[in-house]
Amino acid sequence: MRFAPLLIALALALAGAGAGCVMPAGQEVAVSRQSGAVFTGNGVLLEVSADRTKCRVAVRNNALFVERRWVDCRYVHSRPLL
Repeated sequence: MRFAPLLIALALALAGAGAGCVMPAGQEVAVSRQSGAVFTGNGVLLEVSADRTKCRVAVRNNALFVERRWVDCRYVHSRPLL
């Protein structure tokens, strides 16, 4: 049963992915480049749409200006704590 915590974490992650974005606003996130925009990957989650499919994030573009934009929540991931 040493894999039980891992299986529980995996089940919760899959359930969260199916339900849309479950991260709280203000959390530091990584935005995947698959979202189609050109910017650095690190950002902050500002808000989540009512249907939890779109996330508003603040990210820096390549000129290092902060942009606030709506992206699909599939491309927003929590950043690991280092």
